[in-house]
Amino acid sequence: MKKYIHIIILTFASALFFAGCSKETAPEVDNGICGEWSLTSWNGAAPGEDFSVYMELLPDGSFNLYQKVYTSTFDRYSGTYTADGNIFSGSYSDGEPMALYSYEVGEDGNTLTLTATGTGESDVCIYTRTGIPDDVRSAENALTKSGAEKGRRFL
Repeated sequence: MKKYIHIIILTFASALFFAGCSKETAPEVDNGICGEWSLTSWNGAAPGEDFSVYMELLPDGSFNLYQKVYTSTFDRYSGTYTADGNIFSGSYSDGEPMALYSYEVGEDGNTLTLTATGTGESDVCIYTRTGIPDDVRSAENALTKSGAEKGRRFL
């Protein structure tokens, strides 16, 4: 009888152990924001000729950011994001957190407005759904930036 009690207790303990072990949960992502976007307005003004930002938001919660900010080439940043309710947040692949934003997708699904919150900044970025050009994505033009090469990041 003791043998059966030990087996039952061992089985129960094993079940509790494995129930407590869970895989990482997937990030919360609003599918309405997934896709490729281009910055069309920053704080009420259109970006200049030497100022261009593209972002790709993937359904798995990862992103790629291609930006040319007063330089001759695009810099590429990547990381993970969450979009839950109306809050957009995340971090870059080097561990640097991105700014915290509230977001809104336009009724037609073709505009995405990100408004910085909680940082004292009042940045308002409006993106339009568009494909990212191949020359922007290309390896020779999209230099991946590390944490040591920090510049102004648009997320």
